[in-house]
Amino acid sequence: MIWVTWRHHRTSLIVSLGTIAALAITALVSGLIIEGDSGARPFGSFLGCFGSATAVCAAETALTATTVIATMLPVLLGALVGVTVFSRDIEQGTHVLGLTQSVSRVRWFWTRVLVVFVPLTAATTLLGFVLEWTRRPRERESFGFVGGRGYLIDLSNLTYPFFQSSGLALGAYTFMSLMLGAAFALLVRSSIGAMALTMVGVIGVLVMFQFVARPHYAPLSVDASPIINGGVTYTATEDGSLPGVNWEIDQGYVDIRGNFVDLRYEECTWGGSGEGNPYDQRPEETGAEYTLRIDELEAQQDQEMEVCLQEQGVDHYETRYHSADQFRRFQLTEAALVLVLSGIFMIPALGGLRRLKP
Repeated sequence: MIWVTWRHHRTSLIVSLGTIAALAITALVSGLIIEGDSGARPFGSFLGCFGSATAVCAAETALTATTVIATMLPVLLGALVGVTVFSRDIEQGTHVLGLTQSVSRVRWFWTRVLVVFVPLTAATTLLGFVLEWTRRPRERESFGFVGGRGYLIDLSNLTYPFFQSSGLALGAYTFMSLMLGAAFALLVRSSIGAMALTMVGVIGVLVMFQFVARPHYAPLSVDASPIINGGVTYTATEDGSLPGVNWEIDQGYVDIRGNFVDLRYEECTWGGSGEGNPYDQRPEETGAEYTLRIDELEAQQDQEMEVCLQEQGVDHYETRYHSADQFRRFQLTEAALVLVLSGIFMIPALGGLRRLKP
C-alpha cells in the first residue's frame, strides 16, 4: 500500500519537497552571506537594503522573500496537496480499486498521511529551523523592515511573519492545513471547491491564532511610567532565543486601578500667553535667554498637561506587552494547540471517509 501511494503521488510530493529544499538552501546561503557583513540584517526589504555590498543586499532580499513565502506554504500545501491526495482518487475513481481490496478505509487514509503528509511536515519544520538560524542573536541585532519611504519598522519575533515562519509553528501549521484539505476533499468531493475552502480555512486559522489566541499564552508584562514621560519602551531579548522587540499588546493612560482612561484632549489644549508664537525668538533675546525661556515654557506646558490629565482620572502611563524572550514558550504552546486542532479536523475527514462509496 505504501508503494502504491508513493507511485501515485510521487510527483506532487517530489515537487513540494524540492520547493521546500530550495527555500531552505536559499535561506542557508543567504544567512551565511549576511553573517559576514556587520551592517546586514536577517530580514531586509524588497525596497532597500541594510548591507552595503550587492551580494549582501541580494541575500537580505532573498531572506525576506523566503520568510514571506514560508508563511504562505501551509495555505498552498493544504490546497494543492492536502486536497488532491484524496480528491484526485475520488474524481478519477481510482479509490474504488483500493477500497474493494483487502485494504481497510482507515489504512487507505493513514497510508496517505504517512507517505505524503508526514514528510512535508518534517520538511517545513526543518525550513523553519533554518530560518530561525538566520535570525540567531548577534550583538547589533534587532528585527526591522525598511518601509516604502526608507523608514525602519521594528518587528517582534512573536508576530507575523517571524513567528509563523519558525520551526515548530511552521511544521504544525503545515500538518493542520494538510489535514483540513483532506477533510474538505472527502466531504466536498470537488477539487476546486475543496481547494477554495481549504485556503479560506487555513488563512482564518492563522488570523485567529495571531489576533485571538496568541496574546493570551502568558500574562502580560507591564511597564508603568509617569504621566508626562509616558511612552513605549522596547527591549531586546537577553537569552538564547531569537532577537527582536517586545510584542506590544496595548498602551495608554490608566487610572489608579489600571483601567484605561478615555481622554478628552481638547480640554488640555494649552493656548499660551501673550501675542504671536511663543516659540519665536524675540528681537531683544540672546540665544541663551531664548533657550532658557523655551525650557521654562515647556516645563509649564508639561505641568498644565499633567494637571489636566489627573483631573480626568489619569494616574500613570502603561505599556502592556509580551517579552521577546518568551518566543520558545509561545512556539511550543501554539504548535500544541494547532496539532490538537489537526486532530479535530480528522473527525470530519474520517466521517467523510466512512461515507465514501467504493
